[in-house]
Amino acid sequence: MDAQRLDRLITEGKFEEAMQIIQVVSETKDTSFLKILIKHLRLTENKILRNDIALILSDIGNHAAVEPLIEVLNHPKTKGSRGTLLYALENLDYISHIETITAFIGVDSLEASMQSLLLLENAVDRLSDNEKERCRTIIESNLKNNDNEHLEEALELLK
Repeated sequence: MDAQRLDRLITEGKFEEAMQIIQVVSETKDTSFLKILIKHLRLTENKILRNDIALILSDIGNHAAVEPLIEVLNHPKTKGSRGTLLYALENLDYISHIETITAFIGVDSLEASMQSLLLLENAVDRLSDNEKERCRTIIESNLKNNDNEHLEEALELLK
């Protein structure tokens, strides 16, 4: 199996064949595919492919996937389909992006809101007082525009 073949299949829109390779990469956690997967995570407009790539990157567990996942998470093209991207961060060291993640609590889709809250909950004990304060500020700002129970829960976590 080779990364260039996967690259070619995705570029040519042969997603079914590409998914067979991606499944094997998920099982083997083959890091030689990391660059190609990150490239297509950023480039693809196909939500299903993007989500599958995000999950594979999570399975591989390489920290190099964090920045691209955050980049794609913030891109307008992922609005309404960010839950899986957030879920993919769960197995990675995302704490340096906790403020970005916190911003999705209560203001995006239900799935993304819940996953963001879960990520915050998993990280709260490792946050500095400054990080907690910045997250509280984000949540309080979102509460002004949106009365959401996830926002209330997040504030409770940060006390």
